[in-house]
Amino acid sequence: MKKVILLALLSLLSSISVAKQPNFVVILSDDAGFEEFGLYKVKKGVPSNTPNIDALAQRGVAFKHAWTQAICGPSRSMILSGNYATNNGAYDNKIYYLENQDDYKNKGRLPSFTKLVKDAGYAVAVSGKWHNPSGYDLLSDSEALGVDTYTAWNASPKAFEKILGKKLIPDDTWEASAITGAPKISRYWKPGIIQNGKVLATTMKDYGPDIFSDAIVDFIDQQAKQDKPFLAYYTMVLPHGAHTPTPDDVAKGAIASNKIVNKSSVQGTKNFLSQINYADKLVGKIVKKIENLGIEDNTYIIYASDNGTATSAKGKGVEYGVHVPFVVAGADVKQREMTDELMDFTDVLPTIAELAGAKIPAHFNVDGTSMAAFLKGGSEHTKPVIYSFPGPATLVRTKDYLLEAVAPVYGKEQGRLYKTNGSFDGRGYENITHNPEYASIKKQFAAHLKAMPNPLPTSFDHPDWNTKRMKKGKKFFDNKKREKKLLELPIDYKFYDESF
Repeated sequence: MKKVILLALLSLLSSISVAKQPNFVVILSDDAGFEEFGLYKVKKGVPSNTPNIDALAQRGVAFKHAWTQAICGPSRSMILSGNYATNNGAYDNKIYYLENQDDYKNKGRLPSFTKLVKDAGYAVAVSGKWHNPSGYDLLSDSEALGVDTYTAWNASPKAFEKILGKKLIPDDTWEASAITGAPKISRYWKPGIIQNGKVLATTMKDYGPDIFSDAIVDFIDQQAKQDKPFLAYYTMVLPHGAHTPTPDDVAKGAIASNKIVNKSSVQGTKNFLSQINYADKLVGKIVKKIENLGIEDNTYIIYASDNGTATSAKGKGVEYGVHVPFVVAGADVKQREMTDELMDFTDVLPTIAELAGAKIPAHFNVDGTSMAAFLKGGSEHTKPVIYSFPGPATLVRTKDYLLEAVAPVYGKEQGRLYKTNGSFDGRGYENITHNPEYASIKKQFAAHLKAMPNPLPTSFDHPDWNTKRMKKGKKFFDNKKREKKLLELPIDYKFYDESF
């Protein structure tokens, strides 16, 4: 009898499938705000340029309200660490500030989702642009980041010269900085790529985005065939300036070149839209690989962008500067398509950690909130308020109200308060900054600001603005021209009253 019961139990146990750890593909494009993507339909009457990303949203969920920082480095610090600038120090590429000076000395004070999942048994790959000003550097600290393999672009020739043992001389295949005009290593044609400590040999026939996406596809293929859980972090270089021709353009007769073409020109706009479309195609390539491997039901795909569109909203202390696409699909994500729920980049780390079964050590601060229950359908809500700290400004949003352009350093302590009237793109926003009927809402937002205070010095005369990590920021932001640019709406999206 006991033998029969034992055999029955063994049979039952063998029939129960052990839940496998899910895979993650996190894709982050560079310098493309939410309005550039067809699913958000901000550009009325314009056919979608992003069919693959739109299809992801239809399979899963796209957030109408997704915030990050307004520029690349700080946004990457935010998504990787799960912390706002107030705790990771990265406000702008030229402003890195922590109240506790000792924190600058400790690289290990911030968590990273790559290391958390690595410690939970995952294989981890990174491909593309790194540029994380707070925490570890990919090239020198990949082990501390939990990264098994990387394929990285770097703008500075120093990293390549160190490996190659020789001086690099700029030529016409290099990019030029959009701000200073100084030569830098190309990310597009004849890209400068370091793969696991070695410099890849490339020519003007090689296109960086293809190499980066191929590295991700190969990694996914290898891990799936070994039946190992993985996280692939694909930090695209597209469509960041110089707005060069894509391989699709070259196939139609364009010349492969890294010459800067300003987005405000006719050709620049054409190139920019082509880059957006090519980025979408690369997303489609990765999704197709996941489907062909038969792992789509156990793989979460996250697609987002790092900040508002360059030459339009990037770097601004208004909503268009920090408002990005954010799509999650695959695995057991509940199909919702567009949602009014709120999220910001601090939520990515705790979400991945919960879904992966990874533990966040108690000594780490995490500002974000896990969205796992919402994504899987166990909850209908995420969180009530989101924040961003672009440069010397602060933004706060609830579903119904927006506070933007809070900038005490410019004498704009109260910012601009809006009733959003069910809108997410600025159309229909009502300026209630001085409307006494909304006194209670103003008090609520004062409480939100108090809950997540911005420690940046509120006067450019403060000595901290002259420190090594801040003086570039002071030089850049301490003038009326920059104040105006930071706090005004993008020219193409002046949908609401921007008066103080």
